[in-house]
Amino acid sequence: MKEESLNKMAATLLSQPSWSDIEYYVVVILLVLILGSILAFFKTLYAEKAKFAAMKSSLDAIREQTELTANITEKIRNDIEYKSWNKKELLQLRRTKLEEYFLLMSSLNNALNNEMLNSLFDADFACNPQCYDKANMIQALYLPELAQEHNEVSNAVRNFTSWVAEGLLIKAELASQGVQYPKPTKEFMQKQPELLLELVQSISGVLLKSRELAQQLNT
Repeated sequence: MKEESLNKMAATLLSQPSWSDIEYYVVVILLVLILGSILAFFKTLYAEKAKFAAMKSSLDAIREQTELTANITEKIRNDIEYKSWNKKELLQLRRTKLEEYFLLMSSLNNALNNEMLNSLFDADFACNPQCYDKANMIQALYLPELAQEHNEVSNAVRNFTSWVAEGLLIKAELASQGVQYPKPTKEFMQKQPELLLELVQSISGVLLKSRELAQQLNT
């Protein structure tokens, strides 16, 4: 109730001081005060409920954001740990493959030369006919840093094996002419030192590069 209305009621009571009127206005005033108190109470109650609802909504949002942040953080941590583990495993695998490649390259010269002697002169030397093929695959899959030096080895191997194939054709031709135990001619064998030199130099180059790569992988 406004202050102006209360003043009017008070003035009326003063101007009409009969007992019945006083009782009436007292009851009215009490009812107005009670209703005002009730309205104020519910207004305050609704305001507090709205405040609590807003706080609860904020807390829910904060909780959801915290859970989301925690999940993202955990995922990132797991990804980092996996990548770190994967990197270590890959590094160890490359070390192992580099060692295998180095051994294959070290024995490649002897393997090719023994294979040549077995093919052209019917010798029986132990050799690994897959030596170059294995090394070639390892380099392509695990050791891209050695591509240039390995390509030089590939050229030397190609030249050497082509020369051996030519010698086999010469043997076949001699055999067709009735020659027993045919062997390549001296003129043909004069190319061997040059081809072996190319092979040795290219292998030396790739072995040197392999040592440098080993140092990088171990640092």
